[in-house]
Amino acid sequence: MPGAWISRLSIGQKLVLSFSLILILLAGSLSAILFYLSRVNSYVDRHQRITVPGVVTASHILRNIGHMQTHVHHLLAHRAEGEALPILHALTDLERQTLEALETYRQSHAARTHPILFGMLTDHGRVDLAEAEDRAMATIAEGLAALSAQRERMSAKSPPGSDSESAEPAYEQTTERVESAVVTLVDVHRKIDMEMKLEGDRLVSQARLIALGLVCLLGLLIVSVFLLMRRHVADPLRRLASTADRVAHHDLDAQFESWPSRDEVGTLAGSLTAMLTSLRDHSTALMRKTKELEAFTYSIAHDLKGPLREIEGFSSLLEKQFSESGDATVTHHIQVIRRSALRLTHMIDALLKYSRLEQQDLPMQQFNLADMVRTLVQDRTGGLQDTKPDVHLDLQFDDLYGEPVSIRQAIANLFDNAVKFSARQARPDIRIVGRRTATERILSIRDNGIGFDQTHGDKIFGLFERLHGPNEYEGTGVGLAIVKLVMDKHSGRVWADSTPGQGSTFSLAFPDRSS
Repeated sequence: MPGAWISRLSIGQKLVLSFSLILILLAGSLSAILFYLSRVNSYVDRHQRITVPGVVTASHILRNIGHMQTHVHHLLAHRAEGEALPILHALTDLERQTLEALETYRQSHAARTHPILFGMLTDHGRVDLAEAEDRAMATIAEGLAALSAQRERMSAKSPPGSDSESAEPAYEQTTERVESAVVTLVDVHRKIDMEMKLEGDRLVSQARLIALGLVCLLGLLIVSVFLLMRRHVADPLRRLASTADRVAHHDLDAQFESWPSRDEVGTLAGSLTAMLTSLRDHSTALMRKTKELEAFTYSIAHDLKGPLREIEGFSSLLEKQFSESGDATVTHHIQVIRRSALRLTHMIDALLKYSRLEQQDLPMQQFNLADMVRTLVQDRTGGLQDTKPDVHLDLQFDDLYGEPVSIRQAIANLFDNAVKFSARQARPDIRIVGRRTATERILSIRDNGIGFDQTHGDKIFGLFERLHGPNEYEGTGVGLAIVKLVMDKHSGRVWADSTPGQGSTFSLAFPDRSS
């Protein structure tokens, strides 16, 4: 299967392979661009080393030919030996300089002496320019030889005016031929320079095309790497994360897909599958144990409550019977038995309530907290026989997201505690305050009761944890544990702030899920 070997690579090896390909392509792109730039620079350099000096050399030859023609005219006009000799020396020097310039041109500036330049002309189909250059140099050489021969003949001693009329026109004809050849040489050189510029433009165009192609190839490679990493890394991780999220929300029917790759993603998928299998086994065992414990709890509670009801009933009958005999000690003992039986019955009821709440899945919804609190306060204070507390409500929000019944139970437990522990104050005062933060909605219930030592702030939320004996304040030790359980099921927080003798404040913080 094409590309199957990729699945056998680890994520690190895939990344190394991808970045290696990108670096190789970048290096190739840079090398190709540098190669074409060097070619372009070489033609620019040849223009500076060949074309410009070649034109200068040809111009030097043309200038020397003009000087030679002027000297010959003076020579023929002044044939006296004293005047002719300096002119002849000047002509000889000019001929020598012109021949040296022609030889310099032939060796340094001619197209055939530069293989790359001649190859470029061959590629362009312009070998005729090199041939025209060769012919022009040959014509110049022949013309210079003819001018030298004519100069030697004119330097021979002969009667004045014997051949001056025919020598000067012949010399002028030769110089015109040489000048025409030099002009042809310059024109050929200009055309060769145009071919060099065309070659340079062609190289630049090729460099641009290659650079564009390499950029496109690099982009294609980057897209391929992106698609490869998304297919072999990102998408599998996303699917694994989605399945893990379902498992985190107690959907144990979710299934991690098997991944054929042997990389880290495949290893992770295998580990998660094994974890899910183990979690299912533990969950099944836990559900079985929970059902057994629930059945056991109800059975024990039912078995305990039966005898307790009998104890309470018979103690009530005994209390009526001995109340007539007037034996105070026996009556007191019977009352203790009856109160203990009732307290144990209440503790069993509270424990059953806690157990049912712990096993329930609470359906969440948006409800009106303000109405709930007002109704709860009226219900709880309406039947009080002692001094009723002053209750103040200050809620900065009305709605709350949660399970209304359990939240009402938690608030009722806190409110009952506030009433109970502030009842001995001259003027019991309870304040229920609601406030919002950026992430939470906090409901606080503050009283002016007896308070407690802050070091017990965490202990009081434990099951059957009490700070006071049953003879001081009634209670089962389960109410605050139920509050803590309710807040845990709502992913919230509960805490208490208190100072002995100055009252307590219990706060419930619910995640703000109004959006």
